[in-house]
Amino acid sequence: MNKKLLATILFLGIVGLSGCVQKDTGTLAIEITDAPSGLNIQKALVTISDVEVHLAGSGEDENTTTETGWVTVVKEEKTFDLIAIKNVTEFLGSSELKAGKYTQIRLNVNKALVTIDGTEHDLTIPSKTIKLIKPFNIVANQTTALILDFDAMESIQSTGKDKYVMKPTIKVIQK
Repeated sequence: MNKKLLATILFLGIVGLSGCVQKDTGTLAIEITDAPSGLNIQKALVTISDVEVHLAGSGEDENTTTETGWVTVVKEEKTFDLIAIKNVTEFLGSSELKAGKYTQIRLNVNKALVTIDGTEHDLTIPSKTIKLIKPFNIVANQTTALILDFDAMESIQSTGKDKYVMKPTIKVIQK
């Protein structure tokens, strides 16, 4: 076989296999906490069913990736009492993600309850989804840790007799 033809086949094979090599990944760890509150709330239970993050694609930033879209980080239902986790953090979940720029976090909420003066009430969360627009980067072979800091005093509002709505006020803090 001709040496040039063999070299060309070998070169094309290496180039073809390079597309199969897994891209660099890093880890995203998410914790949840609540800023201190002055409300007369004994409990504020929020059940999060899953957490997703949005990977930016080309055109959204300087990344060269052509992949974009929502990636599930946590797919496990967890209930948090926002009052009980004041000034402490509780682990929400973590996942291995492609290195790159992420632009949003989405928390899907199955259920929310608030206890005020000893009485439990449904806590309405519009669309049952909490969207946080806070860009962050996942760096290859590193862990990016985010804290979702709820502010119950600002978030929970009365809409009438025994009716409450949560308009989440959340800071995303990168450790």
